[in-house]
Amino acid sequence: MSVAAILEHDLQAEHLADRAARLLDRAGSVIEARGLAYAVRFARGRRPMLLIDEAAFRKLFPRLLPRGDGGWRLSSQTPSPPPGRPGFVEGEKTVTEPDGRATTHRANLGEAPLDWLLRRKHITAAERAAGERLAADAHASGIIGRLTMRWDPTPRSGGGSRIEPMERAYAARQRLGRAMEAVGAEAMPILTLICLTGTSLQGTEVALGMKPRTGRAALKAALQRLTAHYGMA
Repeated sequence: MSVAAILEHDLQAEHLADRAARLLDRAGSVIEARGLAYAVRFARGRRPMLLIDEAAFRKLFPRLLPRGDGGWRLSSQTPSPPPGRPGFVEGEKTVTEPDGRATTHRANLGEAPLDWLLRRKHITAAERAAGERLAADAHASGIIGRLTMRWDPTPRSGGGSRIEPMERAYAARQRLGRAMEAVGAEAMPILTLICLTGTSLQGTEVALGMKPRTGRAALKAALQRLTAHYGMA
């Protein structure tokens, strides 16, 4: 699966989860398993208002409470994010380009999965920096900007023509392509989910169909390749 496809699938799951939450906010609404999907209803026995898949349900689940007679209802309280899942705090992050210039892009300022893993010494500072550079290039290339609601690059520089941001985006796409080639196609899905979409390690294992507790080693190997590619080792 390509980087763009993974990002688009994650965004679609977020949208479905948000739609389901808005419906469940109405009094008497319930969500329950229906085969391989989940159905949102106003009341038992009525036709579903919305069907969502497993990916969307996983994003919605932290906001749900079980019902005594089955199914779930929407919690009235905002849940704390599970370990490794960033509490998305939208803001701006400045990164240094390979040519030494600084650019600013929209970013999550909460504890991202890479920060969570570094704090527990599961990855090194160099490996986190490599993952952040990959994310910065993805933002600058326009991939994330097109798929995740205006989290697009906003280069800051004194003067210059309108063509300059386009040239930077092209250069970022070139760097992203070289990084993808260096780490290999098999490593890109886990890097995309954790570094680019902010999915937790556990959530990534589920999304990629991996066995529990195998994601850390796979991520570590992918980040080591990325670190070597960027010359950060």
